[in-house]
Amino acid sequence: MIFAGIDIGSRAAKAVILKDDEIISSRIMDTGPESVKTSETLLEDVLSGTGIRKEDIDYTVATGYGRVLVPYADENVSEISAHAKGINWYFPSVRTIVDMGGQDCKAINCDEKGNVTNFVMNDKCAGGTGRFMEMIADVLNVPLEKIGDVSLQSVNAIPFNTICAVFAKTEAISYLRKGVQRADILAGLHEAIATRTYNLLKRVSITPNFTITGGISKNSGMVAKISEKVGLKPLLCDDPQLCGALGAALFARDRNARATAPSVKTQYGYEDATGTFYVSVDGSLCTGCGKCADICPAGVMVMNLDHGHAIAGIKDAIRKKITLFCPGFKACNERNMVNCHTICKENAIEHSW
Repeated sequence: MIFAGIDIGSRAAKAVILKDDEIISSRIMDTGPESVKTSETLLEDVLSGTGIRKEDIDYTVATGYGRVLVPYADENVSEISAHAKGINWYFPSVRTIVDMGGQDCKAINCDEKGNVTNFVMNDKCAGGTGRFMEMIADVLNVPLEKIGDVSLQSVNAIPFNTICAVFAKTEAISYLRKGVQRADILAGLHEAIATRTYNLLKRVSITPNFTITGGISKNSGMVAKISEKVGLKPLLCDDPQLCGALGAALFARDRNARATAPSVKTQYGYEDATGTFYVSVDGSLCTGCGKCADICPAGVMVMNLDHGHAIAGIKDAIRKKITLFCPGFKACNERNMVNCHTICKENAIEHSW
């Protein structure tokens, strides 16, 4: 099945086409002034050469600054959730993310499934964002893609009292006129931004493993400075700027599966004079991950196919004598720290006893 993730950021628009669990095409382009038009052009571009038509896409999720302006999206999600989901596809061990985008910076914590557990963001000032770095590169007449490498050549970094976009620009021009080396100016700015980013990260839990996403993650100088502050070497994926679009595509895949999965609850067990004994599985919540079957202490859970989807259930041979094998949730929970209830993050399983 084919899924699309569209990330319309403030500075760059990104797209990922996912076939089942494989990236088959991706694109990055300038957002420009018209997000709707950009999203249409972006989709055409990312599908070019793939043999896939727009109507072949099963589900599309949009994210980013302009997510509500993607006319063909089935739904949209926040870029915070999208980046966590996207990086989890690459590195399931990541728990701390700093997303440095075009107009804001976010510090994010996530769990082992890429679900956001905590976040803070700084969006009240352009300092430290992609737009800020573009402005400084322009002032110093250094190509944007090279400012990180140039900053690493510094031997005497110039301290900056502020990274306010207006005042930092004025300071940079002043230093340049005094003959200060561009590398030293850039090193000072990178140091100031890294300090600000680290302070943002401290407001969440800085837990290994750690990663940086967004366009600024391509800046070698910034990555080096943040790594030094945090004390952790970040795990960087092939193109961290695509993490939001990838996360949106993964949400599209999961939402499509939910939409077509059985929506009824299936009960396994019986009711007689002694009471009601059953295990219920909600088909609309079960993701088909199979973890409950893998860890069930009593070995009663199994994965069945229902309308082409894997759904948890009880082994056929014991359905009518389930209490002889399954002790029930209360007793099982007292004996086992890990069971079908604790492993199922979607709460799809219910016991009647």
